[in-house]
Amino acid sequence: MRLNRSDRRVLLLLFAVVIAFWGGVLLDRWLLQPRSSLVSLDEVAMDSLDAAWSGADSLQMSGGGYLVRKGESDNNSGYYAVPVQQSETFPFDPNTADSTTFLRLGLAPWQVRSIYKYRARGGRYHRPEDFKRLPGMAPELWNRLASFVRIGEPFRYYEREDLDRERNAGRVAGREAERLPEDSSSYPYQEKFSEVVQLDLNAVDSATLKKVPGIASYRARQILNYRDRLGGFVSSDQLSEVEGVPVELQEWFTVKKGVFRKINLNSASVGQLARHPYVGSARAKAIVNYRRAQGRIRSLADLSLLPDFSSEVIARLEPYLEF
Repeated sequence: MRLNRSDRRVLLLLFAVVIAFWGGVLLDRWLLQPRSSLVSLDEVAMDSLDAAWSGADSLQMSGGGYLVRKGESDNNSGYYAVPVQQSETFPFDPNTADSTTFLRLGLAPWQVRSIYKYRARGGRYHRPEDFKRLPGMAPELWNRLASFVRIGEPFRYYEREDLDRERNAGRVAGREAERLPEDSSSYPYQEKFSEVVQLDLNAVDSATLKKVPGIASYRARQILNYRDRLGGFVSSDQLSEVEGVPVELQEWFTVKKGVFRKINLNSASVGQLARHPYVGSARAKAIVNYRRAQGRIRSLADLSLLPDFSSEVIARLEPYLEF
C-alpha cells in the first residue's frame, strides 16, 4: 500500500518524536545527572574504589578467600582471581578516621561515602552508639566493632556525673592553687570560678568560658560557634538552643551587647541565609525565590507571605534582619 504525502509526514513526525525522547533519556542519564561530591581529600581514592567495586555483581567467591571475575585467564577457565582484603578490628574514632581506616574495618565504600558526607555537613558522633546508626550497619559488624569505637574528648557529650566531677575538680583546683608558689606556671586542673559570675554571652571568649564549671573545650566551641551563626545572642535563654548545654548553665550568663551581625534579606545569598539557625535551607530558598519574582523585601509583612514564616518564626528572626 502506497502512503500519500500526508501519511508520510505523520510517520516522520512520530519517528522524530521517538528519537528525541530516547535521546533526552540518554542525555539525562549520562551527561546531565550531577555526581555527588565529598568535602574530602580522599575523593579520588573513593572514586577509584567505587569503580573497582562497580562490577560486584559479576564476582563470585572462591574457596581460598578470593573473588573471581569472569574474563580471560591463562587456563581459559573464564575467571581470574582478585584478592579480597580481610577485615581488621582495632580501636578507631569515627570522627577522625580516614577512608583507608574504614575500609580496613570492613565497611563498604558506599558506607564510607555516607560517613564523609555526614561529617562534611557538620555531623559528629558523640557516643559509640551513634555510629551504630550508620546505614547498612549489620548486627554482626556492629558486634565486632562496638567495643573498639573511641570517641575523642572534643566530641564527647557531658553527662550529669561528668558535670559534677568537673565542678568538684574546680574546687580542688582552687585549693591546690593556694599551695603552689607564686611563680609556678603549672596547675593540676583547669582554673574554675569558685562562685557564680555574670558573663556577657556576646563578649566572652573561649578561655573565660572554660572557667565556668561544666564547660570544657568542646562545649566552649559549641557556644562560640552558635553565637557566630546567630550573629549574637539576644537573651541568655538562647543558650538552651546549643546542643547538649544544660539549662543550669544559664545562671552564669547575661546579654549586655546586642546583635553584632544582621542578615540583609535583599543581598544575602542562599548559603548565607541558610547558615542562620532560625532560617535553614527551605526558608532561604523561599526568600530568594520571592526576591526573583517580586523584587525587594521591604518589611516583615512581606516575609509573612512566604511559606514556613509563622508569626513565631518572624518574632525570633526580627532582631537579626535588615532590609
